[in-house]
Amino acid sequence: MPDELFINSKVGVVSCIMIFTAHKKHSSIKNTYFGYYKEDGFEKRKNKGRIDVDSNWKTIKKKWVDYYYERVEESGFSVKQIITAESEWCAESYMVTDYETINESDFIQNVLNYSAYLITNKRKVL
Repeated sequence: MPDELFINSKVGVVSCIMIFTAHKKHSSIKNTYFGYYKEDGFEKRKNKGRIDVDSNWKTIKKKWVDYYYERVEESGFSVKQIITAESEWCAESYMVTDYETINESDFIQNVLNYSAYLITNKRKVL
């Protein structure tokens, strides 16, 4: 789920959705589908919360639903993995990073974000 899904609440939570079939044991030999559905097209707006500014939600929702039903794998978006009760049950554990999409401005922005985090939380800067 998007990181800022509950932006207007007073709690910070990381949310996820899990879908199970009732009364059916999980197969330890069948692939489980993980969708990393973070970007829903909504943007934060002051005094309005998260809104669909560019009207992208309908298209994004269709992709999410279609990929789920068809179990489509896409680098950085979805993956299939055989898991058991002892396995890690989060998409990040099985996703492959596409390093071709990373550029210098992404790197700089992440360094700045990390630096701001260290300063804000009074952590020692290395």
